[in-house]
Amino acid sequence: MNSKSVAEIRELYLKYFEDKGHSVVPSSSLIPAGDPTLLFTTAGMVQFKPYFTGAVELPFTKATSAQKCLRTTDLENVGQTERHCTFFEMLGNFSFGDYFKKEAIHYSLEFSVKHLGIPFDKIWITIFENDDEAKEMWMAEGVPEERIVRLGKKDNFWGPAGDSGACGPCSELYLDRGVAKGFAGCSNDKPSCKPGCDCDRFMEYWNLVFNQFNQTVEGEFLPLKQTGIDTGAGIERIALLLQEVDSVYDTDEFRKILQKISELSGKAYDESTKTAFRVIADHSRSVFFAIGDSIYPDRTGRGYVIRRLIRRASLFARRLGMKEPFINLLVDTLSDVYSGRYPELKIKKSEIQRILRAEEELFLHTLELGLEELESILARMKNEGVVKLSGKDSFRLYGTFGFPKEMTQELVAERNIEFDEESFEAELEKDRNISRDSWKGKTTSFLTGIDSSQGLNTEFLGYTDQSSKGRVQYIFNSSGKVMDSIQSGEEGVLILDKTPFYAESGGQIGDQGFIKGEGFLFRVTDVQKENESFLHIGSLLKGSLKIGTEVEAEIDSPRRLSLAAHHSGTHLMHSALRNILGDHVRQKASLVSDDYLRFDFSHPQAMTEDEISKVEEFVNSAINSAIQVDTKVLPIQEAKESGAIAFFEEKYGDMVRIVTMGDRSVEFCGGTHVKNTGDIQYFSILKESSPGAGNRRIEAVCGNAVVQYYTKTFQELAEKVQSYNVKAKEIYSNPDSELIRTSIPDPTQVEKDFSEKGSAMVGSYRKLKDSVEKDWDEKSTKLFKESKKIQAENFQNNPELLQELADSAIEIKGFKIVSKIFKDVDAKALKELADGLKSRIENVVVLFGSRNEDSATLVFMCNQASVKQGVHCGNILKTSMEVLGGKGGGKPDMAQGGGKAPEKLEEALELAKSVI
Repeated sequence: MNSKSVAEIRELYLKYFEDKGHSVVPSSSLIPAGDPTLLFTTAGMVQFKPYFTGAVELPFTKATSAQKCLRTTDLENVGQTERHCTFFEMLGNFSFGDYFKKEAIHYSLEFSVKHLGIPFDKIWITIFENDDEAKEMWMAEGVPEERIVRLGKKDNFWGPAGDSGACGPCSELYLDRGVAKGFAGCSNDKPSCKPGCDCDRFMEYWNLVFNQFNQTVEGEFLPLKQTGIDTGAGIERIALLLQEVDSVYDTDEFRKILQKISELSGKAYDESTKTAFRVIADHSRSVFFAIGDSIYPDRTGRGYVIRRLIRRASLFARRLGMKEPFINLLVDTLSDVYSGRYPELKIKKSEIQRILRAEEELFLHTLELGLEELESILARMKNEGVVKLSGKDSFRLYGTFGFPKEMTQELVAERNIEFDEESFEAELEKDRNISRDSWKGKTTSFLTGIDSSQGLNTEFLGYTDQSSKGRVQYIFNSSGKVMDSIQSGEEGVLILDKTPFYAESGGQIGDQGFIKGEGFLFRVTDVQKENESFLHIGSLLKGSLKIGTEVEAEIDSPRRLSLAAHHSGTHLMHSALRNILGDHVRQKASLVSDDYLRFDFSHPQAMTEDEISKVEEFVNSAINSAIQVDTKVLPIQEAKESGAIAFFEEKYGDMVRIVTMGDRSVEFCGGTHVKNTGDIQYFSILKESSPGAGNRRIEAVCGNAVVQYYTKTFQELAEKVQSYNVKAKEIYSNPDSELIRTSIPDPTQVEKDFSEKGSAMVGSYRKLKDSVEKDWDEKSTKLFKESKKIQAENFQNNPELLQELADSAIEIKGFKIVSKIFKDVDAKALKELADGLKSRIENVVVLFGSRNEDSATLVFMCNQASVKQGVHCGNILKTSMEVLGGKGGGKPDMAQGGGKAPEKLEEALELAKSVI
């Protein structure tokens, strides 16, 4: 075979299908559009899901793409096997009601043989076990029957990408790599050595899915309006075969990344280091693409997965002797390799490097200590004869040292130690229930009885410095007891003479970071203030620390930047509210966090949509104007005369700090702020509500949180619209005027719009969001009424259904029991259907249930003949309602009720039968 590079394979594939009349569609974002059931784009067909279901108008009937994908289901296998990757590109060709099996089969063979140069006699085929049609078509293309293998549903029936979508039987192409790649004993004479064998002789490189069904979230398989083709071929797997190497990590693009890792680490890529090299290469590539698509490291959701990848890569970098931030140093190489295909990555290269370095630095502070702690735990367990890591120990590694749960699981599995997941989750839940306020209540008692002459005041340096030298003046333990020193593993409070850490005040929460020195490391999780003393709350991770020790204090800089953006955004919003609503607006309370801001203010009624839009426009206009933010300290009287606005009921000293943003905002404030309003980037209001009479509350976000908000919002809206359109086509005889045709931007477009047009996009996107929500709300309400009307008509005039139900009746104690669970059917329709059965069947008892998304309905009915023999529907229903956790009741011949446990409907009906 002729060797071809990854780039050549991609170009050949797209060109071949373009020549066959396919539209070449760019890769979509790693954030799946219109599918909240998926964390990431995991296959080429994800962006085409609505095309298969008929939820959108088709811009084309044939398409081809090279799609960015991210899968982390087998993360622990990455680096251990030859082919596992988290990030990969999937080549695909798609048909939406155009061609089907015959053409898809022909295209795959023709491209494999004539364009990739794969020998025809080395290609084997698998088909779904009863797909005789596919078998005949392969044989018509010249594939002999002995090279066609039938496999079951587990291997050759392709489910949807996510919880719902198009699916169907599939057929796969394998390359026979020769007897030498098989297990000992695998040969042409061994019938079991064929596709499906566990050896490496046969490698699958292309999967053809024949989409015939739409799987609903409930698991139903409904026929698609039109059949379709969805194929997937991993580009590096094809490269592995054509370049005749044993691992995807030995293909041309990966080799460049591995070479850079070797240069930076000073280690050779060999048998002893290959696992670490491969993990670093794969994970660095994944996070490079993910951050490029605005998926940032975070505590939850997608961001948690990216943080987990970075931390796993850092762990393996340490095994190469790299104890400084390392992954960010690969970004230049990654950009060189991939920005030709994805030019946006070159533009975002500096931002990706900055985010990666900050994330690495955050984890490397505690990685060494966490590994030491793990070794200590394992040694203790060995002495005690314990073989399962407790939730208490694993949660300490998670909460104190930042070890993702899955990373700890992997580390202990290497030592044949079990991981107690249940007790870990219990510890996690316990932690969620412990408010960080538990420390705050102690701050006053901490300082009670301390003579002010002791000089415990803290000089705050954080307006200009993010790290500084200082000295420990005072130490308390977690009980509030004054201590001379604190030991490793203990929680406590430190008071320094100087600090860059901001202590919570004026609504802004305290900084986080580290206090460190020779032989010790203290992790700061919160900072409170009592008089002029700053209380650094946290735990000592390493060593011991005593009063008088010289330390270096360093804040979490990215977190501080986000806090500053939200605080400056709060000032601009306050000014906007006074400009738009009137001078009666006064701040009543606020919260400034790194995630969002909350602002309570005096105003007698709810804001209108127009007023909310004007506030956003005011703030974003100030952001676009890139106004310098100035601060100065003035005598309080002079400050008041300057026209600066004082915050709510704040106590001020003789000298006050004034924060000025041009002519847009002038306020008293001791908090931290951006240097220029442009640093806020974007501002968007999430919610307007009332915290109490006479006041209103706004929740808003700034910076990248705005991009993430609209990405998620449009993703959810697209899913709603697609579901509505599919249903509308089923219900309306002429659905054209009833469909929602608004074009909703996908995640790639959202990122692009904000990148190119800045905060001006907030107003446009708010209008689009409001318009689509209004359209969806009105039309879905109308659709619901129409579907219920049709449903009732079908139930009333459906002798076939009545007969089917009558035939399904079973006899219990002389009664004919008809039992069935429906989906989304209201109680009225169920009663009408039951009435039809009452007149048809003697001694009948009807037990009907209906399952909705988050609720369940029961309707039990019987005729008078059953009542005379002792049946009481109301009593039977009461027993069933205990299972559903709801309420209901009724008379002997009819009862109904509802509950919040639709998953227990079957159990409820079985219980009713047992009562009878």
